[in-house]
Amino acid sequence: MAGVPSETTGDQETLDQGTELPHDTSPVAQMVARAQQLYSLPTVAMEVLKLTANEHATVVQIKECIQRDPAMTVKILKVVNSPLFGLSGEVSDLNQALALLGIKPLKLLVLGFSLPKEMLQGIEAEVLAQYWQFALTKAVAAREIANMQGKNYGDEAFIAGLLSEIGALVMLQDLGDAYANFANKVLQEEADLSEMEWETLGFDHNILGCRLLQSWNLPEALVQVIREGHPSSGIEFGRLRGQSATLRLAHNLAEVLSHHRLYLMPKFLQQLKATIDDADEQVETLVVDIQDKLYQLANVLSVSLPDGMNYCEIVSQAYLQITQLAESVAAPLAISANPNRDLVIRAPEAQSLIDSVKRLTENGGIPPVLPKKKTKEEEAAEEGPTEAIFADARLLREISIAMQHSRSQRCEFSLALVQINRFDHFLVTAGIDEVEVWRQLVAAIVDRLSDGLGRVMPCGDSSVAIMLEDHDRHQAVTLARQAIDLVTNWSQRRESHLGVDLTLSGGVACACVPPKSLPADEIYQAAKRCILAAAKGGGNAIKSIEVL
Repeated sequence: MAGVPSETTGDQETLDQGTELPHDTSPVAQMVARAQQLYSLPTVAMEVLKLTANEHATVVQIKECIQRDPAMTVKILKVVNSPLFGLSGEVSDLNQALALLGIKPLKLLVLGFSLPKEMLQGIEAEVLAQYWQFALTKAVAAREIANMQGKNYGDEAFIAGLLSEIGALVMLQDLGDAYANFANKVLQEEADLSEMEWETLGFDHNILGCRLLQSWNLPEALVQVIREGHPSSGIEFGRLRGQSATLRLAHNLAEVLSHHRLYLMPKFLQQLKATIDDADEQVETLVVDIQDKLYQLANVLSVSLPDGMNYCEIVSQAYLQITQLAESVAAPLAISANPNRDLVIRAPEAQSLIDSVKRLTENGGIPPVLPKKKTKEEEAAEEGPTEAIFADARLLREISIAMQHSRSQRCEFSLALVQINRFDHFLVTAGIDEVEVWRQLVAAIVDRLSDGLGRVMPCGDSSVAIMLEDHDRHQAVTLARQAIDLVTNWSQRRESHLGVDLTLSGGVACACVPPKSLPADEIYQAAKRCILAAAKGGGNAIKSIEVL
């Protein structure tokens, strides 16, 4: 199989020229063709790119184009008001955003928030959380490092980092568990993912992602930065300039922080010192800023991150390892060698990945249209409900009214369903009166936790529906979790419950500025699928989903 590419591989020559080889039936070409068929950038993003490329386009035209997508507008204003930009005052509309940021940063934000929603569907939540952790860490690190270097291209570096891992999404969609298991094996052995992809497949997700971005007609300068900034380009750090060098630094730091590849810390420090005089003194501040802004950005994008991340602790471990090596006979940079390469190449996960790519390319170059992969929530729903959860016409009408109000206020809307598990057992033990007391308690808790923005209504015998205006997915899940914890604590103190082990399940569906085309029943059904999946997992579990 092919090794790590040099600067003159055929794929890279194709990227530099911006054209595809004729009649290319390689796995990369087939996967790009399939991605083009299934995924496309949203219309608003493409129109903004065209407008900003036109020197005669006006600020008013750009603003009016973006405003046609209310969800995009809300996301842009959220990130502009986040610590990522550090503006002194609150930005309340796109006019202010354009005045304070200028056209270029706004264009880049539109581009960064425009990943096709189909690319994020059907991927296991845990795998998707790992993807977002690395991609967002790399994006935020690129912007922060650019600022440390005194460069004015922090926004461009941020978007390059955000889009640089899109090839991994294509791999996850096309190859499914085979690729996810292979990537997990690579992380487990602390190896380099791109290097193992080249060794196993003859290409990596960086090449695949760059080819896809080119097929979408994204700016060639952006694609070149992403290609060169990745270690698999084969270009030595000392030969990189500008954004490409900054993105390489961000990639190596993200590998240390997100993938726990501590042996890359000496290399990162050496490269950082080549661009910043007092690098050692600034690393701790850099890492703290990255972690803080990472959570802010994840909240803006309504994406989940793995639990228990502590980047400062990871950096401390890396420094400790450097110290231990310095005291031994080994040189510090010797740690950059990958000792576990063969453990990955010979693993069954590698053969499974190879077999999956072969099956994908057996159709003679015609990209297959694969059936949509079902989420865990959908699979759980097909298995049948554990309790009866019904939405009557009155409830659906109230949900519709709440969504309409959220739309007029240009804010998020979340619907949370909470049910009593083993409802029949609870009813026999505690009695019907306790069910009404339970509902009233949930309503009081929600009213207090949501500052009066939440409303609770019955939903069948065993459940309640919680309508939350101006609550995004993270806020709604947090509120539902707090409510469940408070209710279970209350139940343990109720003599009438006779020691019954009351457990609850929660399902949350969120829409970022609900569009007019989204019916109340659709967001209700999404929340219902989540609660059914949560009930399968046992007591006091919550599942959530973003309705796009």
